[in-house]
Amino acid sequence: MSFYLYLMRHAKSDWSVQGLADFDRTINLRGQKNAKQIGEWMTQNNFLPHEIISSSAVRARQTIELLVQQSGSLSLEDVQFDKDLYLASMDELMECIQLYRKDTESIMLVAHNPGIEQLVNHLVHPASRMINITTANLAIIEFTDCGFDPEKDKGALIKLIRPKELD
Repeated sequence: MSFYLYLMRHAKSDWSVQGLADFDRTINLRGQKNAKQIGEWMTQNNFLPHEIISSSAVRARQTIELLVQQSGSLSLEDVQFDKDLYLASMDELMECIQLYRKDTESIMLVAHNPGIEQLVNHLVHPASRMINITTANLAIIEFTDCGFDPEKDKGALIKLIRPKELD
């Protein structure tokens, strides 16, 4: 049985408020639109994860809240917000995958760069070119075995969704 890993970078941040802590930055209007677009695409194409784990930073939280609103199947009660995903490194993200992937066929992580981009590039086979993960991009990676080891095993990038390509 295959395992699907959804890796998403939070939507575009709003930098207009001076003196706001990085953790507390919200998403801007473009970010709101993009998060909704990704949620609509996921619903229309039946790519819906069983588990969602998100950074608890405000911009990541807002991203997943808007994404979930677009779905009739996903619920905010099912989202786990994890403060350890705030600016998590690739290794910390892999630990999160190991922790949450048990007993499920798919999980989604919503986090930040550079960790999320490094993780996508580490997990995808073949890594013929660098995959850039800009704001609100969603990478869906398939592993042929649910028992994969994210430190060693590579998966196939089956979709890379970029909001600008959905317009």
